[in-house]
Amino acid sequence: MKPFALLALWLWAGAAAAEVEAMSPLAMDEGEASSSKRGLRRGNVHMELWASDIQLANLAVKVGGGPFYLTLFAGLEPGGRKDARFNFGVGVGGHMVLSHRLWLDLDITGGAVQPVQKPLEGDGGNVLGQLRLMLGVQVVSRFALFVGPTYNLWYVWGQPDFASVTRMSVSESHPKADQRIQHWPGLQLGMHF
Repeated sequence: MKPFALLALWLWAGAAAAEVEAMSPLAMDEGEASSSKRGLRRGNVHMELWASDIQLANLAVKVGGGPFYLTLFAGLEPGGRKDARFNFGVGVGGHMVLSHRLWLDLDITGGAVQPVQKPLEGDGGNVLGQLRLMLGVQVVSRFALFVGPTYNLWYVWGQPDFASVTRMSVSESHPKADQRIQHWPGLQLGMHF
């Protein structure tokens, strides 16, 4: 099975699990109930939609386990016919409640960026790593807005499909003739469900 199809299946399963939990929440004692309204709860599934300097539209499923979570994500940059691309990946992170309405997430993710036309068929490959910090404001119990900086590293080998994957200026190095490393600070803005 192609990696993108597998990721899409995981995202669908996460969304289905989130709806099941929303329909039949587990009974909690009073201490857990009050703290759980402020962010990720143990065993909870959350969705995120955001825009960043890399992809215009991104979707993630976060599976919580106390203060830690696993995230699966995919994104799309429409662009022109040859510039359209998508990315997918996985990450781990931590969630900290700052106050009744404020929370902070810090995670590290790894994935790949592929062209929409003929994905996974090029003469090279790439890995996109991100360190993401998200400050969230809980608007209501199951909806928050977040913003935060990212630090990105894109490693490319062989014949790349794109010259760059960001709108920001990048620092670039060439460890070997057919390898390229770009890194840059970025920004993201989104919604957390």
